[in-house]
Amino acid sequence: MSGMSIGDVLIPGETLPLIPYQSQDLARLIESFRQQQVSGTLQLEVQIQADRCWQRVLIWYQGEITYGGNKLIDRGELIRTLVQKCKPEYAQSIDGWLIQQLVYPHSSRDLLTFLVQRQVLTWEQIETWAQGQAVFTLEQAISFAGKYRFTPQPVVDFYHGAEGRGLDWNQLMMTVNTRQQYWSKISALIPGIAAVPLPPTPAMTAKIAEAAIKQHSQKWFDGQRTIVDIAVALDRDALQVARSYAQWMQMGWMHCQRPTSQGATNDVEVAAPAAAELPIVLSVDDSPIVQTRIKRALSEHCEVLLANDAMSALHLLARQPVDLLLLDVTMPGIDGIELCQTLRRMSKFAQLPIVMLTAKDKSYDRALAEMVGATEYLTKPLNDEKLVAIVNQYAKGGHIQ
Repeated sequence: MSGMSIGDVLIPGETLPLIPYQSQDLARLIESFRQQQVSGTLQLEVQIQADRCWQRVLIWYQGEITYGGNKLIDRGELIRTLVQKCKPEYAQSIDGWLIQQLVYPHSSRDLLTFLVQRQVLTWEQIETWAQGQAVFTLEQAISFAGKYRFTPQPVVDFYHGAEGRGLDWNQLMMTVNTRQQYWSKISALIPGIAAVPLPPTPAMTAKIAEAAIKQHSQKWFDGQRTIVDIAVALDRDALQVARSYAQWMQMGWMHCQRPTSQGATNDVEVAAPAAAELPIVLSVDDSPIVQTRIKRALSEHCEVLLANDAMSALHLLARQPVDLLLLDVTMPGIDGIELCQTLRRMSKFAQLPIVMLTAKDKSYDRALAEMVGATEYLTKPLNDEKLVAIVNQYAKGGHIQ
């Protein structure tokens, strides 16, 4: 997808074919949508295995995501789903009213406004649900290659709040990054979001004491469905399902499979001890795009923790020992220079390797970083190979030069 721009997809009056992209390109495509404030529907074909895809959809309004999901929806399905999720006691009574309204050319926005005015729904409930949908969609798409098609008309005019707007991008990506940390914590047991639970062996089934778990494994573990497929069918959060499965793996009640880069598969039955020995890197940066790129570049080499400001980083450092700190110089509130200086005053962090990241490449800035105790100084945009080399050099026993 080299050289791709938003102009490649916004061609009025044309039905465009699906365009291939690599995993690292999707974040850049989304960023271009935001910068150019586009409105429309982005359809994704996410390649999770050599012969298997997930279909996902993101709807945009003026450069902001308003909805994410597994398929295209119309206004009737949108309203029914929202009422079922937020106010299930109204689900049956709303159906007759909705059938009458859909005869007329009311927009989704008009119907939602009416329900909010009648106190059936609130804008906060609507936005909370939409936020979760968008997070799940981004989480399932952003780490894989695939194909996309962009249509310059949204299928539903689904905007949020009384003023009509999209979802906050920074909040979306910070939530995605936080969830990825939880996925990383169970990766030795559940090897990724596209992991496939295998049919239980008779020996495994014999170990399961609870009938409900035994029934669940026999029904859903067919060697075809991914954890996400099962979660969607059960209408549950895939991460919550995966965390339950991680406990079952520890008990010896299940094993699962993940695709390799060649499209073959590997069975995983027990925790891989090597995963626990990976160095732990904390990245502190207020840019979700930078954080996503760092996590993608380093995920095979270390466990990556993320914080979007200095206070979050301090709280995390108080609870979790880390082997290396990646620290953005320019952040709101306490900046990277102040945080580095604060940490160096604590004996606990006197020898912690700290790599400062900045868009500035001036001798004064480098000298200032050295004065407050930075171990290394890297300029943005980051070079992935150089970043990996720095981590390998200093993490796990690295020392201050």
